[in-house]
Amino acid sequence: MVKELGVNSPKFSLLSQGLEHVLAGRWEEADRALASLRARLDVDAHAEDMQYLIFAAALSMRMGGEAATEFNLYRRRFEQSQIGLFSLLSSKLPFVSMASAIANEMLTGFIRGQEAITVLDVGIGRGLQEVALLDRLAEADALPQRIHFFAVEPDQDSLNTAREALSAAAQRLGVVLSFHGVACVAEELSEEHWRLLESLPGRRLATAAFALHHIAERPAPEADAREGFFQRLARWAPAGVVLCEPSSNHHRVSLGERFHHAWRHYFFVFQLLEELDISRQEKNAIKLFFSREVEDIVGTEDETRRSERHEHVSAWLSRLVRTGFQPAQGLERAWPAAHPAIAVRPHAGYVGLEYREETVVAILCASVAPPAA
Repeated sequence: MVKELGVNSPKFSLLSQGLEHVLAGRWEEADRALASLRARLDVDAHAEDMQYLIFAAALSMRMGGEAATEFNLYRRRFEQSQIGLFSLLSSKLPFVSMASAIANEMLTGFIRGQEAITVLDVGIGRGLQEVALLDRLAEADALPQRIHFFAVEPDQDSLNTAREALSAAAQRLGVVLSFHGVACVAEELSEEHWRLLESLPGRRLATAAFALHHIAERPAPEADAREGFFQRLARWAPAGVVLCEPSSNHHRVSLGERFHHAWRHYFFVFQLLEELDISRQEKNAIKLFFSREVEDIVGTEDETRRSERHEHVSAWLSRLVRTGFQPAQGLERAWPAAHPAIAVRPHAGYVGLEYREETVVAILCASVAPPAA
């Protein structure tokens, strides 16, 4: 596996030297190592060189080096908004479409037989997964009569788009839908927001797709924002919680550890991209989406400003248990699959999407634990 990750190559050796010099504060030596690496790269001729350039540029960001400038010039050839890139990624990268389909199956199980539901949806984006959920519920003859969406999304334009898309879908399917949009991030939900949630009728559900790893780190001695959000969520007592998250560790580990965890995670993502029957333009554009994540993980010096704080699935499960949730059992079933290279593997509390036996994305499922006897 080490050989497959490319870490024995001369290019990775130069990249590692750059990292070591950065960690030691030797900027000139780091610049020389990264410049030597860049001289070996041809991203147009060799697909794997894009990852080296992305990581070299991220390291260079910490020093204001030339690799970051060079990568920005390359980026302009494929420039799209981050929302546009995510839409491309959602439609072309099987990890995203498969995670959405599995999450919707889990939610359908919680919704079936209910007359009314309230869904707390963190990071709703443009509402694509939620429209697909309504269609899946209709297909399964499980549509409730009333649905309340409490949508949390920092981008107001995306909130407006989600509202329009869900309203149109509800009208088409003949279901009564109310939409409460809040333009903020999860950790900024106020007690007034939670009281509104308390007032909405029906079975309570919570879902978040690739959103909760953005919960910010607070400077000590402030309370842990992630723990606080899940504790407050548990008091709301949803019947079901369904989360989609990448499985890696970029949260509270050193730069050196983050670098190697990130290299491994994105290596598998980029390798799968190369197997897809999509254009080189689309592959490179999707890699640009992830380049911004790598810049955040590796290139950001101020820890309080980093937002791509992925965690291993085991950390999410532990947090759910600590804050009063019970991971779902009995997830062994035939889940939707979309690509022969990805294995769908059920575990206690989550379904893993694996590539080359590595869990790249996890779909977690839990409910509030019953009170102790």
